[in-house]
Amino acid sequence: MAVLGMGLSLCLALYLFLIAPRFPRRKQWPADFFRYDYAHRGLHGSGVPENSLAAFALAAEKGYGIELDVHLTLDGELVVHHDASLLRTCGVDRRISDMTMGEIRQCSLGDSSEHVPSFQEALDCVHGRVPLIVELKTAGKRNAELAQKVYKQLMETGGDWVVESFDPRLMRWFRRHVPQVIRGQLAFDPRLGGPPGKGIGYWFLANLLMNCISRPDFVAYCHETDKNFSFRVMRKLFRPVLAAWTVKKKETCQRLRNQYDLQIFEGFEP
Repeated sequence: MAVLGMGLSLCLALYLFLIAPRFPRRKQWPADFFRYDYAHRGLHGSGVPENSLAAFALAAEKGYGIELDVHLTLDGELVVHHDASLLRTCGVDRRISDMTMGEIRQCSLGDSSEHVPSFQEALDCVHGRVPLIVELKTAGKRNAELAQKVYKQLMETGGDWVVESFDPRLMRWFRRHVPQVIRGQLAFDPRLGGPPGKGIGYWFLANLLMNCISRPDFVAYCHETDKNFSFRVMRKLFRPVLAAWTVKKKETCQRLRNQYDLQIFEGFEP
C-alpha cells in the first residue's frame, strides 16, 4: 500500500508539473493590457476583411486591442493571415509556406481591395495605439526562424504586445531566448466543442500537458470547452492569467468578465 501511495503521489506531482504555467502570475505585464478587449483578426465584417489593414485600423480607432496571426512565407517574409492556405480568404488554393511574398501580393482578400498584409504593415498601421496579441502559426522546421523574425520586428516597432501559439515549441523558443517576453499557450478541447481536432497531439494540448514545454505566462483557452478537467485544475490551483477565445456574443462577454482576465471577441462590439 505504501508503494502504491508513493506511486500515486509521484503521478500527481508529475501531472501538476506538466500543466503548471510560469510564475509569478502577472510578471512584467504592460500596465494597461487588462483594460482592453481584443478584436479577433481585427474589427472585421460589413465589407472589412479579417486580418486586413482596414480591420486593424478600425479596431485601433475604436480603442480595441487586436489579436492577429503571423505566417512565414517561402522566401522568409512575415505575413498576417489566419489559415495556412489562401483558399478561404482569397480563393487561391495554395499554402502560404509554399508562396513568396510577391505571389501573395497578387491576391486580394475576397472582393475587397485589401491584400494580405505583411507583419510590418500591420504593425505600422496600428502604430502602438493599442496592445497586440500576436499568434504565431506553426512553421515546422522553420519555427525558430519565425519566432526570431517576429520578435525582431516587434522589438523594432515598439508598443505593447504579447505572443501566443498552439505550438508549444514556438513558445519554447521565447522561453529559452527571451524569457522576459510574455508568452501564451493556446488550447481547446475538441471533445467539448469548438474547432475540430484529431490525434493524440490535440489530446495533450486540450489537457495542457504541453505547458511544461512552453511554461506560459497566460493560457488562451476556447471558452466553450473550458469544462475540461485539466483546465479547471490549472485555473483552481495555479490561478494563471486567462484569455477567452473566441467570444461571439455580448451577453457571453459580460458573463465571462469575472472568469477571464482577457477576452478575444468577434462579430460584435463589447
